[in-house]
Parts: sequence; C-alpha cells; structure tokens
Amino acid sequence: MLPDAKIPLLIAQQIPALSPGMEQTGPVTQTIRTFTAYTKQLINKGQLQEVKKCFSMAGVLYRNGSTLLKNAIEDVFLYSISPFLEAQQYIKESLPQSLKHLRNQQLKNTLC
Repeated sequence: MLPDAKIPLLIAQQIPALSPGMEQTGPVTQTIRTFTAYTKQLINKGQLQEVKKCFSMAGVLYRNGSTLLKNAIEDVFLYSISPFLEAQQYIKESLPQSLKHLRNQQLKNTLC
C-alpha cells in the first residue's frame, strides 16, 4: 500500500508540471484536490496525452492506496471529472478500467 505521506511526491515525480503545486499540499484529500484541478485544466485545454497520464496515475493511486486515498479518488477526483466524462466520449474512453468500474458503480447508485 502506498503511504499517504508520500502521495504528493509520487504525483510530482510522475507529473513534473504539477511539482510546484504538490509542495504546498497537506492532507491526502487536499493533494487529490490539487491533482484534480490540474487534470481538469488539462481537459479544458484539450491535452489528451497529459489527461491520460493523470487518469493512469489516479488508477494506480486508487488500486494501491489507503482507504483514505481511495475515498479521495472516488469522492474528489472521479466526482469532479464526471461532467467531462459525460460530455466528451474520448475522455471517458481514456479512463483506466478500475476507475471506469468505479464510475459505473457511482452511476448505478445514483439511479437507485
């Protein structure tokens, strides 16, 4: 399991453009908020390759993270990018399988 304290460093190593933003994050939820805001900026700019990299990182964090990190990915990251997934099919197709499954569960729960 990935240690929560190392999440900002892991994200900064994989996504160097986000390094300055990761230096000032605190708890895991705040780190994921910063990561989510960056990902949304990339989506708005149409930088699909970088978006895919962020999605992949989110998938890795979700699969290997603590319960707190998984909740942050589910409640902050996935929830915040959901409008983009509905509006742009190519964005939706870029989501890793683990997050697609989670997204489908969210939609299913919403309909119940």
